[in-house]
Amino acid sequence: MMTHAATTKDSTRRPPPRRARADRERNRDVIVTAARALFAAADDAGEPVSMNEVARTAHVGIATLYRHFGTREELAEAVYMSKLDEMTARVDSRTRDADAHTALGAWAQEFATFMLAKRGMMDTLRATWQSGALDGSATASRITAIIAGFYTRSSTDHSLRAGVDPADVTLAVAALLTTASTPERARRLIALFIDGLAS
Repeated sequence: MMTHAATTKDSTRRPPPRRARADRERNRDVIVTAARALFAAADDAGEPVSMNEVARTAHVGIATLYRHFGTREELAEAVYMSKLDEMTARVDSRTRDADAHTALGAWAQEFATFMLAKRGMMDTLRATWQSGALDGSATASRITAIIAGFYTRSSTDHSLRAGVDPADVTLAVAALLTTASTPERARRLIALFIDGLAS
């Protein structure tokens, strides 16, 4: 039978659940921040990033890194999501007084510029699109949620054509980005597509 003293000693050895969660979140943020810098440098140099390099830069053990991100692809997706959220926040701030259609157009062009400037991200998007795995992926879900926000905004100003599935917009933008022959053509095609979504 466990004594009260043993129970007390064991409980003092374990960090409180809230603190443990905070530590996990802090470690995750540190890892993503380190990975963002490494992936950006790798994009410029055209070189891959190793998980060991990320762990060293983040000053965490490799086991800690793998507890948060089981694969390099999961880590790359977390970096991508972080940058995507920042980009979306900038567009939201810049288009606060615009109608939903104008705001969606600004976001789509910013998204295209963001993706086309990152060779590693475009390679990942292209491979995911060609494999048919984009529809229903975490990446597609996040983008679709962002686009759905513009349609929610349109419920007030009615500037976007009704009856459009935001998931269809996600797939269309991805298809245009990954199949256009040049970045300039990709931006033009996306602009034409977004123009067609006006009410």
